[in-house]
Amino acid sequence: MPSKKHERIKKMLQTASNRMKRKGRIPIFKHMRPVLELSTIFSMLPWGVHFKKVVLENKSCFRKVVAEVIIPSKAVNTYQIILYMHGGGYTIGSLHTHRALVGRLAKKTNRVGIIIEYRKAPENPFPAAVNDAVISYKALLERGKKPKDIIFVGDSAGGGLVIATQLALKEQKIPLPGAGVCISPWVDLTVSNKSIEKNKNNDPLVDKEKMQLWSKMYSGKYPVTHPQISPVFADLKGLSPLLIQVSNAEMLYDDSLNIVKKAEEDGVEVNLQVFDGLIHWWHLFQKTVPEAKDAIDKIAVFINNIFSTS
Repeated sequence: MPSKKHERIKKMLQTASNRMKRKGRIPIFKHMRPVLELSTIFSMLPWGVHFKKVVLENKSCFRKVVAEVIIPSKAVNTYQIILYMHGGGYTIGSLHTHRALVGRLAKKTNRVGIIIEYRKAPENPFPAAVNDAVISYKALLERGKKPKDIIFVGDSAGGGLVIATQLALKEQKIPLPGAGVCISPWVDLTVSNKSIEKNKNNDPLVDKEKMQLWSKMYSGKYPVTHPQISPVFADLKGLSPLLIQVSNAEMLYDDSLNIVKKAEEDGVEVNLQVFDGLIHWWHLFQKTVPEAKDAIDKIAVFINNIFSTS
């Protein structure tokens, strides 16, 4: 059963969501970007963790990707990297909105975290986000990092990007990272899974109309079933080991179940962790919600196990 702290946050978000629906407005990216930025402005990094801005670029591309390096003061090393891809329907979210979450994960693993500021739709539809993630990864390789010493982590759309980026790297015959962690990944942009309807009253941060709008904005001129837009339709053979975390109360619950099934069919090592009754993006409330702390601890165990054997 979800904690009281989780339920208080859920109720608050449901109240805000219902107020919007009564007004007959769907918050689109232009409204949601500043709202999300403001709501996370006081999300501080954990004690003993600091960050700095960097620019990632690689020789084969003139594009530069802005990023933040998040470093715990007690980092066991600086060569093993958590490369983080934030969520937000490919239209919202930023370095700021996810800094505290990545900071906690970096501190728990005592590894360096890097969040990338990939380009977002609708200004920059697919494949911009995938290309920026590939550029960032290749930049790390050019700086001497080994693939086995990099783990991709992402939430929601960022969780889908974790897999899509591996697919792009595989296509380019570039060695894949040591593992991937997908938090409630959005891997099916057809927006047709049964859990979307089943859990629509339990998941205040997501709704079907927004998902359909984001899907259209992101896919642009490409079909939503393109394997790097909706990785559930991809050939996943050869991908790195995956950890998938999801709540059974999320609208994206079936996305996780389906990508796990596809990964298993394609011979990918995959670990599914299901949490009970939690809202989408519960990890972002890691400062107060015990289930978020527990989930991040489990991710840290997975990451440390991968790095210890690499």
